[in-house]
Amino acid sequence: MRENTNDRERAAYNQRIMEKESQLDKMKENRKEVENSLYQLDEDFRRGFHQLRMLSDENIREVQTGIFQEDQRNEELERGFRQKVQVAKEQFSHVFQKEIHRIDDEREELYKQRSEIPWD
Repeated sequence: MRENTNDRERAAYNQRIMEKESQLDKMKENRKEVENSLYQLDEDFRRGFHQLRMLSDENIREVQTGIFQEDQRNEELERGFRQKVQVAKEQFSHVFQKEIHRIDDEREELYKQRSEIPWD
């Protein structure tokens, strides 16, 4: 009877461990998707502002007055947007690492608890 109870306990721990591992896999998959989206957003900003600079350069050739200030403003906007994307990347990475670490710790604790169940 006790052996049967231990087997059930071990099976329950195995199930919980598999759930934690599944959570970790899903989080890593989601992390990659978000990182790719942030990378794409950064690239889109870079391309968009590059095109904006090209248009500004054309305008500068046509009209010198005021365009320089507009170009500087555009560059400041680009820096601001790209800096915000960078901060978001760093925050995301930190939060994600923290959550992965928490789930991994929970999984390790489940392994430990499971190993304490006697085999008799």
